[in-house]
Amino acid sequence: LEELVAQRVNLRKPLQYILGTQPFGELDIITRPPVLIPRWETEEWTLKIVDNLNANINKFKAQYQRKFRILDVCSGSGCIALTFAAMLPRDTCEVVGLDNAQHAISLSQLNKGLLSEKLSNPVKFQLMDILDDSTLTKVVQDGAYDLIVSNPPYITRDEYRTLSPEVKLWEDPNALVADDDGMLFHKRLASLSSQLSTKIKVPSIPRLAMEIGGKHQVEPMVAFLKAHHFESVQVWADLAGRDRVIAAQ
Repeated sequence: LEELVAQRVNLRKPLQYILGTQPFGELDIITRPPVLIPRWETEEWTLKIVDNLNANINKFKAQYQRKFRILDVCSGSGCIALTFAAMLPRDTCEVVGLDNAQHAISLSQLNKGLLSEKLSNPVKFQLMDILDDSTLTKVVQDGAYDLIVSNPPYITRDEYRTLSPEVKLWEDPNALVADDDGMLFHKRLASLSSQLSTKIKVPSIPRLAMEIGGKHQVEPMVAFLKAHHFESVQVWADLAGRDRVIAAQ
Protein backbone atom coordinates (compact mmCIF):
# COMPACT_ATOMS: atom_id res chain seq x y z
CA LEU A 1 0.00 0.00 0.00
CA GLU A 2 2.85 2.38 0.81
CA GLU A 3 4.31 1.77 -2.63
CA LEU A 4 0.98 2.59 -4.28
CA VAL A 5 0.66 5.78 -2.26
CA ALA A 6 4.21 6.73 -3.23
CA GLN A 7 3.38 6.21 -6.91
CA ARG A 8 0.37 8.46 -6.58
CA VAL A 9 1.91 11.20 -4.40
CA ASN A 10 5.56 11.25 -5.41
CA LEU A 11 5.40 10.11 -9.03
CA ARG A 12 2.00 11.71 -9.73
CA LYS A 13 0.88 8.47 -11.35
CA PRO A 14 -2.84 8.56 -12.24
CA LEU A 15 -5.03 6.35 -10.08
CA GLN A 16 -6.35 4.55 -13.17
CA TYR A 17 -2.83 3.41 -14.04
CA ILE A 18 -2.21 2.31 -10.44
CA LEU A 19 -5.45 0.31 -10.32
CA GLY A 20 -4.91 -0.95 -13.87
CA THR A 21 -8.53 -0.61 -15.00
CA GLN A 22 -11.13 2.03 -15.80
CA PRO A 23 -14.89 1.37 -16.14
CA PHE A 24 -16.34 2.44 -19.49
CA GLY A 25 -19.96 1.67 -20.25
CA GLU A 26 -20.51 -1.95 -19.25
CA LEU A 27 -16.82 -2.82 -19.60
CA ASP A 28 -13.72 -2.68 -17.42
CA ILE A 29 -10.92 -1.41 -19.66
CA ILE A 30 -7.31 -2.30 -18.86
CA THR A 31 -5.22 0.86 -18.57
CA ARG A 32 -1.47 1.06 -19.10
CA PRO A 33 0.79 4.07 -19.63
CA PRO A 34 1.23 5.80 -21.97
CA VAL A 35 -2.10 4.87 -23.64
CA LEU A 36 -4.75 7.52 -22.96
CA ILE A 37 -6.98 6.82 -19.95
CA PRO A 38 -10.67 6.60 -20.96
CA ARG A 39 -12.57 9.67 -19.73
CA TRP A 40 -16.17 10.04 -18.58
CA GLU A 41 -16.79 12.68 -21.25
CA THR A 42 -15.94 10.16 -23.97
CA GLU A 43 -18.03 7.48 -22.29
CA GLU A 44 -21.01 9.84 -22.17
CA TRP A 45 -21.20 10.53 -25.91
CA THR A 46 -20.34 6.94 -26.82
CA LEU A 47 -23.31 5.70 -24.81
CA LYS A 48 -25.54 8.34 -26.40
CA ILE A 49 -24.73 6.91 -29.82
CA VAL A 50 -25.18 3.35 -28.52
CA ASP A 51 -28.67 4.21 -27.26
CA ASN A 52 -29.65 5.81 -30.56
CA LEU A 53 -28.23 2.91 -32.56
CA ASN A 54 -30.04 0.36 -30.43
CA ALA A 55 -33.30 1.99 -31.54
CA ASN A 56 -32.44 1.81 -35.24
CA ILE A 57 -29.86 -0.85 -36.01
CA ASN A 58 -32.15 -3.86 -36.51
CA LYS A 59 -34.21 -1.85 -38.98
CA PHE A 60 -30.97 -0.88 -40.76
CA LYS A 61 -29.88 -4.51 -41.07
CA ALA A 62 -33.28 -5.56 -42.40
CA GLN A 63 -33.35 -2.73 -44.94
CA TYR A 64 -29.78 -3.02 -46.25
CA GLN A 65 -29.25 -6.75 -45.66
CA ARG A 66 -25.87 -6.22 -44.02
CA LYS A 67 -24.27 -5.20 -40.76
CA PHE A 68 -23.82 -1.56 -39.74
CA ARG A 69 -20.14 -0.62 -40.17
CA ILE A 70 -18.36 1.55 -37.59
CA LEU A 71 -14.88 3.06 -37.83
CA ASP A 72 -13.16 4.29 -34.65
CA VAL A 73 -10.14 6.47 -35.51
CA CYS A 74 -7.49 7.05 -32.82
CA SER A 75 -8.90 4.05 -30.95
CA GLY A 76 -6.36 4.04 -28.09
CA SER A 77 -7.29 1.48 -25.42
CA GLY A 78 -10.18 0.30 -27.59
CA CYS A 79 -12.81 1.58 -25.15
CA ILE A 80 -15.12 3.12 -27.77
CA ALA A 81 -14.89 0.32 -30.34
CA LEU A 82 -15.30 -2.41 -27.72
CA THR A 83 -18.33 -0.66 -26.21
CA PHE A 84 -20.07 -0.66 -29.60
CA ALA A 85 -19.17 -4.32 -30.12
CA ALA A 86 -20.48 -5.24 -26.67
CA MET A 87 -23.59 -3.10 -26.31
CA LEU A 88 -25.21 -3.30 -29.74
CA PRO A 89 -27.48 -6.27 -30.58
CA ARG A 90 -25.69 -9.44 -31.60
CA ASP A 91 -24.51 -9.64 -35.21
CA THR A 92 -25.77 -6.19 -36.16
CA CYS A 93 -22.46 -4.35 -36.60
CA GLU A 94 -18.80 -4.61 -37.56
CA VAL A 95 -16.30 -2.37 -35.79
CA VAL A 96 -12.80 -1.37 -36.89
CA GLY A 97 -10.42 0.58 -34.65
CA LEU A 98 -7.39 2.41 -36.04
CA ASP A 99 -4.44 3.88 -34.17
CA ASN A 100 -0.97 4.99 -35.23
CA ALA A 101 0.74 3.84 -32.01
CA GLN A 102 1.75 0.21 -31.51
CA HIS A 103 1.38 0.48 -27.72
CA ALA A 104 -2.25 1.49 -28.22
CA ILE A 105 -2.97 -1.35 -30.65
CA SER A 106 -1.35 -3.86 -28.28
CA LEU A 107 -3.48 -2.66 -25.38
CA SER A 108 -6.69 -2.67 -27.42
CA GLN A 109 -5.95 -6.24 -28.54
CA LEU A 110 -5.40 -7.22 -24.91
CA ASN A 111 -8.70 -5.64 -23.91
CA LYS A 112 -10.46 -7.38 -26.79
CA GLY A 113 -9.13 -10.74 -25.64
CA LEU A 114 -10.03 -10.22 -22.00
CA LEU A 115 -13.52 -8.99 -22.88
CA SER A 116 -14.21 -11.53 -25.64
CA GLU A 117 -17.12 -13.17 -23.81
CA LYS A 118 -18.90 -9.81 -23.56
CA LEU A 119 -18.60 -8.94 -27.24
CA SER A 120 -21.72 -9.49 -29.35
CA ASN A 121 -20.17 -8.24 -32.58
CA PRO A 122 -16.82 -8.52 -34.38
CA VAL A 123 -14.18 -5.87 -33.75
CA LYS A 124 -10.64 -5.59 -35.06
CA PHE A 125 -7.81 -3.17 -34.37
CA GLN A 126 -5.25 -2.09 -36.96
CA LEU A 127 -2.03 -0.10 -36.79
CA MET A 128 -2.64 2.70 -39.27
CA ASP A 129 -1.94 6.43 -39.62
CA ILE A 130 -4.99 8.25 -40.95
CA LEU A 131 -2.73 11.17 -41.95
CA ASP A 132 -0.87 8.91 -44.40
CA ASP A 133 -2.53 8.86 -47.84
CA SER A 134 -1.06 5.44 -48.64
CA THR A 135 -3.19 3.80 -45.94
CA LEU A 136 -6.57 4.91 -47.27
CA THR A 137 -7.15 1.96 -49.58
CA LYS A 138 -6.56 -0.37 -46.61
CA VAL A 139 -9.07 1.51 -44.48
CA VAL A 140 -11.91 0.88 -46.94
CA GLN A 141 -10.78 -2.48 -48.33
CA ASP A 142 -13.83 -4.18 -46.77
CA GLY A 143 -16.18 -1.31 -47.59
CA ALA A 144 -17.04 2.20 -46.47
CA TYR A 145 -18.47 3.01 -43.04
CA ASP A 146 -21.92 4.04 -41.86
CA LEU A 147 -20.54 5.76 -38.76
CA ILE A 148 -17.10 7.24 -38.14
CA VAL A 149 -16.22 8.19 -34.56
CA SER A 150 -13.04 9.61 -33.12
CA ASN A 151 -11.55 10.90 -29.90
CA PRO A 152 -8.51 12.38 -31.66
CA PRO A 153 -5.75 14.59 -30.29
CA TYR A 154 -7.30 18.05 -29.89
CA ILE A 155 -5.18 19.96 -27.36
CA THR A 156 -3.02 22.83 -28.62
CA ARG A 157 0.65 23.04 -27.70
CA ASP A 158 -0.06 26.07 -25.52
CA GLU A 159 -2.84 24.22 -23.69
CA TYR A 160 -0.59 21.21 -23.16
CA ARG A 161 1.85 23.29 -21.11
CA THR A 162 -0.92 24.01 -18.59
CA LEU A 163 -1.93 20.37 -18.02
CA SER A 164 -1.34 18.56 -14.73
CA PRO A 165 1.75 16.40 -14.12
CA GLU A 166 -0.56 13.35 -14.04
CA VAL A 167 -1.22 13.93 -17.73
CA LYS A 168 2.13 15.27 -18.93
CA LEU A 169 4.28 12.70 -17.12
CA TRP A 170 2.23 9.62 -17.95
CA GLU A 171 0.02 9.93 -21.04
CA ASP A 172 1.30 9.94 -24.62
CA PRO A 173 1.44 13.57 -25.86
CA ASN A 174 0.83 12.31 -29.40
CA ALA A 175 -2.62 11.15 -28.26
CA LEU A 176 -3.37 14.59 -26.82
CA VAL A 177 -1.74 17.34 -28.90
CA ALA A 178 -2.49 18.28 -32.51
CA ASP A 179 -1.43 21.06 -34.85
CA ASP A 180 -3.84 23.46 -36.59
CA ASP A 181 -5.18 24.77 -33.27
CA GLY A 182 -5.89 21.20 -32.19
CA MET A 183 -8.01 20.39 -35.26
CA LEU A 184 -5.57 18.59 -37.57
CA PHE A 185 -7.21 15.17 -37.20
CA HIS A 186 -10.76 16.56 -37.26
CA LYS A 187 -10.16 18.30 -40.57
CA ARG A 188 -8.45 15.24 -41.99
CA LEU A 189 -11.43 13.04 -41.17
CA ALA A 190 -13.87 15.58 -42.56
CA SER A 191 -11.91 15.86 -45.80
CA LEU A 192 -11.73 12.06 -46.13
CA SER A 193 -15.41 11.52 -45.43
CA SER A 194 -16.34 11.27 -49.11
CA GLN A 195 -14.02 8.24 -49.37
CA LEU A 196 -14.69 6.67 -45.97
CA SER A 197 -18.45 7.15 -45.51
CA THR A 198 -21.39 5.31 -47.09
CA LYS A 199 -23.45 8.52 -46.69
CA ILE A 200 -26.48 6.50 -45.58
CA LYS A 201 -28.70 8.50 -43.24
CA VAL A 202 -29.85 6.73 -40.09
CA PRO A 203 -32.26 8.56 -37.73
CA SER A 204 -30.47 10.26 -34.79
CA ILE A 205 -27.08 8.92 -35.91
CA PRO A 206 -24.35 11.20 -37.33
CA ARG A 207 -22.11 9.99 -40.12
CA LEU A 208 -19.15 11.55 -38.31
CA ALA A 209 -18.81 12.22 -34.56
CA MET A 210 -15.59 13.70 -33.15
CA GLU A 211 -14.68 14.77 -29.64
CA ILE A 212 -13.38 18.34 -29.39
CA GLY A 213 -11.58 20.46 -26.83
CA GLY A 214 -14.19 23.16 -26.34
CA LYS A 215 -16.05 26.14 -27.74
CA HIS A 216 -13.01 27.64 -29.52
CA GLN A 217 -13.05 24.74 -32.00
CA VAL A 218 -16.77 24.80 -32.75
CA GLU A 219 -17.08 27.64 -35.26
CA PRO A 220 -14.09 26.69 -37.44
CA MET A 221 -15.08 23.01 -37.45
CA VAL A 222 -18.72 23.69 -38.30
CA ALA A 223 -17.59 25.86 -41.22
CA PHE A 224 -15.09 23.23 -42.36
CA LEU A 225 -17.64 20.41 -42.24
CA LYS A 226 -20.25 22.40 -44.17
CA ALA A 227 -17.61 23.21 -46.77
CA HIS A 228 -17.09 19.44 -47.11
CA HIS A 229 -20.74 18.77 -47.94
CA PHE A 230 -22.17 17.84 -44.55
CA GLU A 231 -25.76 19.09 -44.51
CA SER A 232 -26.30 19.09 -40.76
CA VAL A 233 -23.75 19.78 -38.02
CA GLN A 234 -24.62 19.57 -34.32
CA VAL A 235 -22.61 20.33 -31.20
CA TRP A 236 -23.17 18.06 -28.21
CA ALA A 237 -22.36 19.43 -24.76
CA ASP A 238 -21.22 17.15 -21.96
CA LEU A 239 -22.77 16.96 -18.50
CA ALA A 240 -20.48 19.76 -17.36
CA GLY A 241 -21.96 22.02 -20.06
CA ARG A 242 -18.78 22.06 -22.16
CA ASP A 243 -18.96 21.68 -25.94
CA ARG A 244 -17.65 18.16 -26.38
CA VAL A 245 -18.65 16.59 -29.71
CA ILE A 246 -19.09 17.76 -33.27
CA ALA A 247 -21.67 15.47 -34.91
CA ALA A 248 -22.17 15.80 -38.66
CA GLN A 249 -24.67 14.22 -41.05
